[in-house]
Amino acid sequence: MSRTTADAHSHAHDRAHGPLPVHLVGSLPRPLCDDPATAMGWFLRHRGDVPLTAVPYDRDPRWIIDWLTHHLSSLPALDQVRGGESRGYDDMPYYRVRPGHRLRPADVGLARIEQAEAAFAALERLDGAVTGEPLRVQVGIPNALDLALFAFGSVAAAREWMPTMQAAVLAEVTGLDARWGDRVQLQLESPAVLVSYNATPHLAWPLLTAELTQQAAEIFGAAPHARWVLHLCYGDLERTPVFTPTDLSPAVEFINALADLLPGRGIPMPTVHLPVASGKNAPPTNPAFFDALRYLRRGVEVIAGVVAEDHPEETREALQLTVDALGVPVAGVAAACGYGRRTEDAAAANLELAAQLAREWSGHRA
Repeated sequence: MSRTTADAHSHAHDRAHGPLPVHLVGSLPRPLCDDPATAMGWFLRHRGDVPLTAVPYDRDPRWIIDWLTHHLSSLPALDQVRGGESRGYDDMPYYRVRPGHRLRPADVGLARIEQAEAAFAALERLDGAVTGEPLRVQVGIPNALDLALFAFGSVAAAREWMPTMQAAVLAEVTGLDARWGDRVQLQLESPAVLVSYNATPHLAWPLLTAELTQQAAEIFGAAPHARWVLHLCYGDLERTPVFTPTDLSPAVEFINALADLLPGRGIPMPTVHLPVASGKNAPPTNPAFFDALRYLRRGVEVIAGVVAEDHPEETREALQLTVDALGVPVAGVAAACGYGRRTEDAAAANLELAAQLAREWSGHRA
């Protein structure tokens, strides 16, 4: 057994026999996210006595909008093709590369290493709020596919510039892994995966799946020492999803193919944060919605993204249906997306409900 495989089994064993953790997708509303000590301290105070998979610090819940409207517009290599105020999915700016110019990976970097430095420094100052448990810092890693689609506005243009975006993400991931190793939890974040399935005829799913998993596998392989979480998403701009799912079959299609691909490359399968709720909607409670989970590859650890603070009973039912369909305990509970587009009160209510569920379900872990 390889060291990476053995480490993965050890981590899985520890999680399976300890208390059920809460997973925090990452973002917080302003001004809570304005500095890492405030953001991380808020998470630690509001989680109560439940463990966390890691402590995140996301610098800005609107980072993608600022990256699109401010950072990219300042690059000499880019022309803005369409403007937008980012008030909706049809109101986003996008760009093209100017003739005779070259777009470099360094131009589109996301400064995640600097963000992690600030987070680790803040965590050291927060030692008094920590109960002696080893805590990882979580760093969100946008998928290169999403960055390319956002920046260039079409699938065709995104394909052309994917290598540049992929190189930018790989450089940051490699740097994070080299500096902090398993002290960091990297979360690959990709609404574009599930959106792509929604926009693609079912007959074309095998080709789409091959492309999506090959691209994601390269990113996971670039940080072999970090702990990885895959965060799938339906989009949450203005608390509105890009589409409303009817079942979990696209997610299972992608996850199964990834679980088949990674072992051959010596890469551990990441824990999967699986969104069930979307936007402001209650999580579904129709058992048919969850049926695809019965076919999920054994051994894939799933964090149930079911927690909707305005719908506690539906949340509990959706968690039970998730576990029933999986046939094994979940690896954690979470909201479907981050807290950045909630109010502070709503964020606190969501984390309180998640913590209650974690306590209720910890006895199911043995």
